[in-house]
Amino acid sequence: MLKSVEPDSGTITDTVRPVRRWRIIGRGALQFLLMIAVLTGSVIAMNRLIETRPEKSSRPAFRTVYSIDAQTVELVDQRPSINVFGQVVAARSVELRSLVGGEIIAVNDAAKAGARVEEGALLVEIDPFNYQGALVEAKSNLEQTEATISEIQARLVAERDQKAAAEEQLELARSDLQRATSLRKSGSVTQKQLDDRALLVSQREQAVNQRENNVRIEQARLAQQRAAAQRLAWKVTQAERNLTDTKLTAPFSGIVQSKSAEIGRMVNSNDVVLSLYADRELEARFTLTDAQYGRVATDRDPLIGRRIKAVWTVGGVDYVYSGDVVRIAAEIVSDRGGVEIYAHLDENDGPVQLRPGAFLEISVPDRKYTAAARLPETALYDSNQVYLVTEGALQSRKVQVAAYDGNDIIVTDGLESGDQVMTTRLSKVSNGLPVNVNTLVPAAGGVDAPASSLSD
Repeated sequence: MLKSVEPDSGTITDTVRPVRRWRIIGRGALQFLLMIAVLTGSVIAMNRLIETRPEKSSRPAFRTVYSIDAQTVELVDQRPSINVFGQVVAARSVELRSLVGGEIIAVNDAAKAGARVEEGALLVEIDPFNYQGALVEAKSNLEQTEATISEIQARLVAERDQKAAAEEQLELARSDLQRATSLRKSGSVTQKQLDDRALLVSQREQAVNQRENNVRIEQARLAQQRAAAQRLAWKVTQAERNLTDTKLTAPFSGIVQSKSAEIGRMVNSNDVVLSLYADRELEARFTLTDAQYGRVATDRDPLIGRRIKAVWTVGGVDYVYSGDVVRIAAEIVSDRGGVEIYAHLDENDGPVQLRPGAFLEISVPDRKYTAAARLPETALYDSNQVYLVTEGALQSRKVQVAAYDGNDIIVTDGLESGDQVMTTRLSKVSNGLPVNVNTLVPAAGGVDAPASSLSD
């Protein structure tokens, strides 16, 4: 048998392994050397570029110029407005009270809260039965007294006539006594006849005195009855008035505020049955502070008679009303620190009628400032300083602010006509700050808009 001879496998393997290991080590070393060469070349190239780059020139610095808005000062008469809040009140209102007591027998159907009634309209009527009877009785008593007066006057006339007759008889008796006295000296008349005539004179004197007393008595009775007649005449007038007061009428045209009168209700004298206010005589009541009142009170133009504008906002719509200041409250409102002012509101036929209690925004003309400037409030710094634009730079100027009018200020001192005042609000501002004033150019839609002008 033939057998193949195979080489020793262990000897070959031991020879291949060292060769492969040296190949791997050589390849790694080669890659490392290649990386070192690339890095070294990169560093050399970068240094070469840095050394050979052109020298960069420095950019010159530019000065910052602010673009602002400015306004040219014009010194004219200025009258700002005082804007306050007020309330509508009724200049004329009344609580209608029952002047007599009794049962209500009629009520006007139109006499309801919120309804309008005309002057003279019958509102409430009270049962007049008792007052009609009182009037009849008062008239009867007066007529009876007047009849008694007529009777006394007739007796007085008779007494005076009888007194005149008694005086004539007395004169005759005295004449007869005088003749008898003369005849007694001659003996033609006896003493008894003389005494009889003297007695007759005495009787006639007593009769005259009696008539005089009767006249005085009748005169006294007449005076008493006349006094009674005056008292009864007043009773008649009172009864007539009470009868008239059973009908309560509207003293003026207006709106019914409240009503408590119902048919069948018993009311006493002085009970409130209805309240009414004149809707054509409304006023705006508002309060001016002490400072505001002090300004307008010392103005040449009086506060009374100044026109005001009032705005009532209802349903998101502003309704404008006008009026005149008519009076100033008699006392200072201590709890609010001011003076109450009342202005009569003109009648307005607008779609919404004013009602008492409505809340108003009121504009009242303030005092007039002569030779004053009006500027936006944004032009004011530190409450008393503005900045003028002079040769492209800002220059501070102290001013005196006399009043504020909305978003404007009224300056009375420190400015001259033609001065150009910055109206833009800057966070940092100082003297000498370079500025460029915006100019107005036509914008789309026909509205002027400021052009941007940042210069170098």
